[in-house]
Amino acid sequence: MEPLKHEPLMEALGLTQEPLGIFYTDRQPSSGYAPRAQVSLGRLAEASDGEMHWNSCVLGKVRRACRENKAAYFDHTRYGCLGGAFFMGFKPHYEDFEPDLLSTGIPGRFEGERYVDGPETGKAFYDGFEPPRATGRFLVIQPLGLFKKDEQPELVAFFPGPGALIGLNGLTTFVTSDPQAVCTPFGMACCNLIAWPRKLLCMGEQKAVVGCFDINGLKYLKTGGLTYVVPFRLFKRMVAVWPESVLGTRAWERLKDV
Repeated sequence: MEPLKHEPLMEALGLTQEPLGIFYTDRQPSSGYAPRAQVSLGRLAEASDGEMHWNSCVLGKVRRACRENKAAYFDHTRYGCLGGAFFMGFKPHYEDFEPDLLSTGIPGRFEGERYVDGPETGKAFYDGFEPPRATGRFLVIQPLGLFKKDEQPELVAFFPGPGALIGLNGLTTFVTSDPQAVCTPFGMACCNLIAWPRKLLCMGEQKAVVGCFDINGLKYLKTGGLTYVVPFRLFKRMVAVWPESVLGTRAWERLKDV
């Protein structure tokens, strides 16, 4: 990837954390953080012990790598949890318990998250979603400064607070000329960080996805923080034209000083 001078944009937004690039590759990062290895997804059915195979959240590994300027990476054995494996595109189907987890739970086994009103609604969500399949052996999420010349992100992720979110919303609308360019679809943390942006991109849409309304993911973000993910092509346009948008106005400068 050719270097992009995105620092002025980040300064205008009041963000100190470098954006993260999200991409698939067959090359494992030389350093970084990944969940511990579990049962291979290819052997999961024959090796299943009936448990949920959860040991870490995708967002937790991403935030740790982000703080230490390293990569977070995932594959068919290091996926953190089965829901993450599904939304990252490593696993073609969801588990039977997941509609229950999303809704009312299973008495004596686990409490439901109550995001939807019942397992039938949860099943309808999973049946209708179909995350894009992984296009490489590894999913890598890392600061843009770590990208090599022969690597290019598919998506770029910000972690904005309320003020920066306002600026990103205005800039995205300015760049796309689309009043519906910023989406807030329902989904867990990894779903809105990875699966929804990729799904919209596969549909030919240049849209931003706001996420991390997932209670379980909130603890990995700063107070008031969210995820804001855009296609790399859209990010390049944002870097190029931001001074012409709301971010270049005196009104924005006054807002930043409040």
